[in-house]
Amino acid sequence: MSKERVIKLSLMVLLIIVFSFCMLSSPFCAAPQKKVGILFLHAGTSDEYEPDWLPQFFVSFFDIFDPGFFAGGPLEGKACYTLIHYANEAEAGICGVEQGTPIDIFCNQYTGHYSIHSLLDHYSDNSGNGIPDFEDDCFSPGIPVPWAPLTFGHNTIDPITEEKIYGPHVDDPAGTGIGIADFLEMDAFSLMDKYSRLPERKLPYREQILKWWLGNDVPGYPPDDTELSNIKDRLQEILPGYNFVYRYGWDTYRRNVDVYGNPKYWADSIETAIDELINDEKVDTIIVSFTEALFSNVTQYGDEWYDTNGKGVSAIPGKTYKECVEDITDGVGPETTEDLNTFLANKPWEKHWEHSLPLVKHLAENIKPTIDLRFVRAFGDFEEYELAVLDMLNYTITKYDIPKEASLKVVLSHYGYYKAYLGAAACDSYFRMADDLTSRIIKRIEDNFSWPGKYELVAAPLKYAEGSIYDPPSQDELFGKVLSVGEIVDASINGMYVNALGEKVNNGTDNYDTIIVLNGYFPIDDFDCTLYGGREEVLGNNVYGQDSYERDRLDQDGTKYDTDDVDAEGFTVRVYDGTGWPSQPGCLESPDACIKEPPLYKGSAQNPTKIIMCGTILGNASGIGREKLTDAAAKSITEAIQGSGCPVTVALGGDTRENDLNILRNFRDEVLSKTPAGQEIIRLYYEWSPAVVKAMEEDEEFKTKAKEMIDGVLALIKAGAE
Repeated sequence: MSKERVIKLSLMVLLIIVFSFCMLSSPFCAAPQKKVGILFLHAGTSDEYEPDWLPQFFVSFFDIFDPGFFAGGPLEGKACYTLIHYANEAEAGICGVEQGTPIDIFCNQYTGHYSIHSLLDHYSDNSGNGIPDFEDDCFSPGIPVPWAPLTFGHNTIDPITEEKIYGPHVDDPAGTGIGIADFLEMDAFSLMDKYSRLPERKLPYREQILKWWLGNDVPGYPPDDTELSNIKDRLQEILPGYNFVYRYGWDTYRRNVDVYGNPKYWADSIETAIDELINDEKVDTIIVSFTEALFSNVTQYGDEWYDTNGKGVSAIPGKTYKECVEDITDGVGPETTEDLNTFLANKPWEKHWEHSLPLVKHLAENIKPTIDLRFVRAFGDFEEYELAVLDMLNYTITKYDIPKEASLKVVLSHYGYYKAYLGAAACDSYFRMADDLTSRIIKRIEDNFSWPGKYELVAAPLKYAEGSIYDPPSQDELFGKVLSVGEIVDASINGMYVNALGEKVNNGTDNYDTIIVLNGYFPIDDFDCTLYGGREEVLGNNVYGQDSYERDRLDQDGTKYDTDDVDAEGFTVRVYDGTGWPSQPGCLESPDACIKEPPLYKGSAQNPTKIIMCGTILGNASGIGREKLTDAAAKSITEAIQGSGCPVTVALGGDTRENDLNILRNFRDEVLSKTPAGQEIIRLYYEWSPAVVKAMEEDEEFKTKAKEMIDGVLALIKAGAE
């Protein structure tokens, strides 16, 4: 008999003995629960343009924006005007109206008698108090109104006079914008532009994630000819004894309310999903899976979240976000008592507690106080996710047949660091978890990927790490305090570019031949940092705007990115050859003179640099990395189903025997999982884990016997490996 067969039989005997001993000697070994609710959560940007989700989604971000961002809505007072645009080509296409039609964000034609005019018309101070009269009359007292972005952040063209109107609106007290924050109205019009550039004006995001969760069982979408790997099927393979019932809810539609906060039913809201799981499906346990690579306090955890060990979660291990913000001595968050008091006065905790996971807990326990809620870890905590990113890197090398002699730079991107209002957001767990995730992925790539030529691997944020607002440059720090993906690309190409100070920079011609920007955080195609958003954040030159240089968000030919700029697998390739992205350097010193000088084009004609912006794992039709991504997500859910932990880990005393635990994990993944018999052993293990763990917690003698048996199996595995 082979050693492998002996080991498998020994493990089976171990399981039989452990479970038999458990059932015979311990009153705590009850049959495992069979029916379990799985609640999937994610952001939920809609397939087609809809503005309804904006208020519910952005309420989570209340504490990070400066006061006034929510002016015009319920959080910071209601404004007395509604934003109206004369529909441009994009807006007309989205709303199905003729160009030039006056519309609000709901695509309703404005038929009132109030004139469409600029916010500049209200910028007068007849009262002499230093504040525009319109602000006194229209906004809640004490709320600063960000005039500049609300005025110059959007505009429209009067079809009759052809005049450009900045901050176009109507002062109609019955307008549809009353009760909606003005920034969110402005963002809705920008969304029309984004949707207009998508194929058939549809975002693939929901279809991608729903089919990853549920496979071809998703209603409303055509089934794939060959069903791709999905979490639902993977869970059923691992735990066939369970009767899983699935629901999903979107972060954009949390409660059953409309855009104004009035009651309205949403079939896929978080509130509806929880109600159906508890009241219709009658589950006693709900596994809550927010399927992200890492979590943050802003989007998931909220201000007072604790992990399964009772430790607070924030940028500082053991502290909650609230504790971190309120402690000015820990070096993170507000730095002075004055800053802290100002923050708390403008951002009271009770106004922004409805982050995703605390809201789930609140809604579920309101229906059923005894509900067993279990929250999964981010799938980025599992090595399978690191391997999925590695798969994408290897695929990119093959897809573009990058020659081995070429010099190569790989940039691993994540979302971005942003300390936000008075530095409070520096307390967000994102800062710590992003560093941990990217360092693990980098180590995984370093250990499993080599390149014969010149090569470098780095990680950087896509957003909030450059520009005059987020990370201003200086002569001492040309890239500010944090290097962004775009700034790394600038410094790595061959040839010329214009930096954020408006200076010409010549990198020479011996830099990098190829740069790959690899998604370290985003597995799905969405607006913000994949699809066109990532291109806008990275590729352009720095161009002169309002008193500063900012990244050019247009393509090399001066057009907006659209479907023609992304291939079927979500990749974009550009070449910096000195012909695209023109910029006028020197405008900070001499704005009038610089525009008379010839522009500088990005790159080198002599030795161009190719840049490859990778697609996402779930957006890749070839399924690159999908199996491993699915494994990572399924493991996070399985871990939560196990309840208090893994029987082997408990028996061996936790992480004190990490090497032995890794041997067992490797044996599970590399040996047991490869055969039907081994898969059955794994299934039994997961099915009975909660009962066995509970027995060991309550019965020390049983725990000791289990440890002895596991040590025996470990000896066999080690001997077999030798």
